Amino acid sequence: MKMLQITFISLGIALLFGSCKSNNRGMKKGAELKGDEALSYLMGNEKKYWQLDEGHDYYEYIQLEKAGKAIGPGGKDFTYSINNDEIQLRDFINTTFKIVEIDNDQLVVTNTEGHKLTYLNIVPGSKLEKEKPIQAVNAKWLKGKHGTSWKFSEGGKIYSYMNNGNIIEAGTLRKIANWRLEGTTLYFGDNKCVVSRLNPVFFDYDAMGIPVTMNYYSEAAEDGNPVKH
Repeated sequence: MKMLQITFISLGIALLFGSCKSNNRGMKKGAELKGDEALSYLMGNEKKYWQLDEGHDYYEYIQLEKAGKAIGPGGKDFTYSINNDEIQLRDFINTTFKIVEIDNDQLVVTNTEGHKLTYLNIVPGSKLEKEKPIQAVNAKWLKGKHGTSWKFSEGGKIYSYMNNGNIIEAGTLRKIANWRLEGTTLYFGDNKCVVSRLNPVFFDYDAMGIPVTMNYYSEAAEDGNPVKH
């Protein structure tokens, strides 16, 4: 009798794991997606929220809903469509994401500039939502393999914020200052600047009364020069 109970318990566990496994379809290559097959991953039954985790793009997050409706940064509505491995986003900017691979929880795409982006499905109230909150000022976007390069919106100069704490002027490779970011305070050498926005694309701060706006340019090489692909 005891052996029979153990057998039934073992069978139940096996069925449970089998059921879980079948619900998780696993990662699928974008090239294998046909028609609107990607929709079931991207939207689920009603809607799904995808948040940028790696890479730089204007779409820091997207919520995809039924009937081609979506919500993007700033809570703005836009539309989208799916064709095989391509996601067409139609906003005030029109762009195309090409799916590299996808499963229920992760989306890897390349954008129109060929940059690789990784999005995570963030479920409201989940542990992951608490671990990865959207912040107006998030130091992670200054980090790269060696650092990241940012271009002034006016004047054309490019500064590279290196992971070792140096700010390098791209082109001349001259060290400008040391930097560190604590909360919304940017320590730029001996000066303190107040950062108002730091996300995957925009880096804005007040430098002693002078507003500074910078745009993401590229990853930085080990010497501080921008890496353009």
